[in-house]
Amino acid sequence: MNAERCRWLMLACLMLSTAHAGDFNKRSATLSVQGDGNDNRQWLGKVALPLGEHAWAQGSVGRSDLAAAGANDSKIVGATFGAGGKDISAAVEFVQRKGNARFEQQTWNATLDWHGIRGGLGADVSIRSANSMSATTTQTGGVFATPVTTTVRESADGKGFGAHGDLALTTRVIVSAGVMRYRYDFDVESSTGTNTPLGSLLGTNVATPGAWRDQAFVDRTYRVGATYLLQGAAMSAQYFRDRIANSDANFNTFELQAEIRVADHWALSPTVGYSQGGALGNVAFGGMSLRFDW
Repeated sequence: MNAERCRWLMLACLMLSTAHAGDFNKRSATLSVQGDGNDNRQWLGKVALPLGEHAWAQGSVGRSDLAAAGANDSKIVGATFGAGGKDISAAVEFVQRKGNARFEQQTWNATLDWHGIRGGLGADVSIRSANSMSATTTQTGGVFATPVTTTVRESADGKGFGAHGDLALTTRVIVSAGVMRYRYDFDVESSTGTNTPLGSLLGTNVATPGAWRDQAFVDRTYRVGATYLLQGAAMSAQYFRDRIANSDANFNTFELQAEIRVADHWALSPTVGYSQGGALGNVAFGGMSLRFDW
């Protein structure tokens, strides 16, 4: 049961990667897309390879278009390394997002897990930084006056610590829960109220519902979930409660996800969800992942 639970646990925990302890000796390639009702879109490709018998590595590349947030056409690159054995596993992930509006975000995530016979416990660490610069030109004093250009620079640095756990109630039912708490330092150099991509993500004009929570500046987050295992498939339901940093915005996100073996070496993972809260109100989202392993 322990190996099977590790194999499917990613559906309940949504941790660092689609690779985990039960798949150390497998190679896989995954293509995923997701979007929501606010015209936000993301495409992501991942390739995972084993490194010996007890370690693995994964590379990712993609693109996101968060229309409402202003950080349009962001390019995504990432790398993940993991290692472990029967009882202990660990993983470290790096993700960088660069936008076309002088926006850059870097995130380091690390997790350490202990796996028991019927459950497990883990600790999480996250380090995130971002910076953005924008320039606006205004014409004051008439058409013959000299234009005035205002430059706005913003930066954010944060650290997060948390814990998570899971418990196999039966051979088919797994419940999980987790909590994360973050601390941020914000810096803004501007004499105007110019809205930049970073300002949007920090809460000035929050447009990052639960579907995009992996790149939002969340002050604290709680989650609970359950997974039901089938022969060659798994079904997962999760609830997230997120509070955006530097604002009073809160999100309640409900998500359903499945992983289905559609053929030898092929797995399909549809996702649907609904997020409530923030300046844009309620929004539905969905996605699809296709994985090939060999």
